[in-house]
Amino acid sequence: MNLLLTILIIGISTASEFHRLVETESADGRIRASWSVSPAKPQLSDTILLTLEIETDSTLQVEMPAFGSTLGDLEIAQITEQTNRITADRETKQLVLQVVPQQNGITPIWQTTIHYTDQREELREKSYSLTLPATELEIQSTITPESASLDHISSPSDIFEFRSTYFLWIIVILVIVFGFVLIFLFRFFRKPVTVTPESTLTPQEIALQRLALLINSRLHEIDVKNFFIELTGIVRWYIEQQTDLRAPELTTEEFLHEITQQWEHRLVLSSELRDRLRLFLESADMVKFAKFQPSQEETMLGVRRAEEFIFQFAPKINTQENQP
Repeated sequence: MNLLLTILIIGISTASEFHRLVETESADGRIRASWSVSPAKPQLSDTILLTLEIETDSTLQVEMPAFGSTLGDLEIAQITEQTNRITADRETKQLVLQVVPQQNGITPIWQTTIHYTDQREELREKSYSLTLPATELEIQSTITPESASLDHISSPSDIFEFRSTYFLWIIVILVIVFGFVLIFLFRFFRKPVTVTPESTLTPQEIALQRLALLINSRLHEIDVKNFFIELTGIVRWYIEQQTDLRAPELTTEEFLHEITQQWEHRLVLSSELRDRLRLFLESADMVKFAKFQPSQEETMLGVRRAEEFIFQFAPKINTQENQP
């Protein structure tokens, strides 16, 4: 069987045109190696032969390289070693590889190292090598782009796409109809809801509720600075709700001045209550801006001052304005 394959390979290589892919030679010219391919423009359907040809002086002993089952992306089906020519001083050996390409396109062929020794007495113990550089082999496809086109054939994916679109529209319509049915049933069977009007809270009640929520949040145990910012904010909000004063960005001094000067002719704010408000706001400023760390008792004292002010500050219109 091997003999028949060898004869077949020799016959094909003799009848086909070889194309040399790469060639190299030693510096002294005593050994030359090359890769050739047959046919010159191989296709996927061809029986492709790669031939490693080594020409040496008769004094050199060559060790033919060993190959596994593949050479790059090429599958090796058969390897045959041949000795073509022997003259007085030169010898040519060939290693023919019958390969099977796996795909069309550019296929790399790795570099090949050939080891040899000099059989002359004085150089017999030395070993040498010659390396064939890596190269590429182009495998052409037997199918042209025109013949490979299936544009004239109705694709199963087109049919599937049509059916998918059809069923998608059916699902959308069913969802819309189902939604309308749900809306109708909800409106038909729902019970009338009696809306109870919410009781209106006074600014004082709202401020006291906010104060209770702030204390219950225990913010003073986590971040005392933000606690006092919220605390003074509640008091300022209460004053603004009880008057028409709108000054959220005023400093404590400016805020007290507005209450004392601009609204003195219409609002009754006793000097005692004014002093308590000043003491409360200035103590809070120490925490907010001077990084003062109050104790638990001092924090609760600030809460009590805010609560007392909310209870006691109920502005009245100055009766002197209404007197003739």
